[in-house]
Amino acid sequence: MRLLEKKELNLTPIFLMGNAIILTLTLLIQLINFFSLGNIANSKVPTLVELSDGESIRVSPISSDERSAEAIAYFVGQTMTGLLSWNAVPPNDESYPLKKLKLDVGVQAGGNKITTKTWVTGFALSEDFRVSFLQELANFTPPDVFNGSTQSLLKINFLSEPKKLRNGKWTIDMVADLIIFNNSNMLGEPIKFNKTIFVRAIDTPSLSRTASELEKTAYRIRKAGLEIYKIQDLDLGR
Repeated sequence: MRLLEKKELNLTPIFLMGNAIILTLTLLIQLINFFSLGNIANSKVPTLVELSDGESIRVSPISSDERSAEAIAYFVGQTMTGLLSWNAVPPNDESYPLKKLKLDVGVQAGGNKITTKTWVTGFALSEDFRVSFLQELANFTPPDVFNGSTQSLLKINFLSEPKKLRNGKWTIDMVADLIIFNNSNMLGEPIKFNKTIFVRAIDTPSLSRTASELEKTAYRIRKAGLEIYKIQDLDLGR
């Protein structure tokens, strides 16, 4: 009796065909990704941002540790003005012209007091600098500010172009006069206040819905994404 020889099934052609199909699909996916990336690279960067209140503003794309020269100068000007313009008399409420104005009682900073506005603006300072600087301002603030007979105004005459120290850190020079007004001298007594101010970029965390009023105050001051970490006398001889 003749034995029948069993033919072995050859899977090699099937394997090669499957491999060819997979390689073809992979190539198609890579081509699709390539063209998609090309479209993204050639597309314009979005510069219009809509805020939560519906207002639209123009923005410029920058890295997280970069700030424009205009933003730095504006932040420094607003912060220094808030720190050094002392006034305990609140704005007059025109809707109640006969309402008695309540003077700012101030905030204790060491042995003396600073105005509430100065205290609030102080959140723009780094934590390793804020307390010591506010205490120094308290020693410099005339006590008569809190009875409404003395006021001050920081008159900024010049802010230099910010100078970059390294990524996320800058210095800016300020030439200003701190003018003290009181009942006996409404023309004001100017005091030179020329400083070099050190600024750095910071991350501002999102504000939670359960944030306290104090947290909201600090967030409002720090949402610019900048803080002052050092102030020293300006060397005009440089």
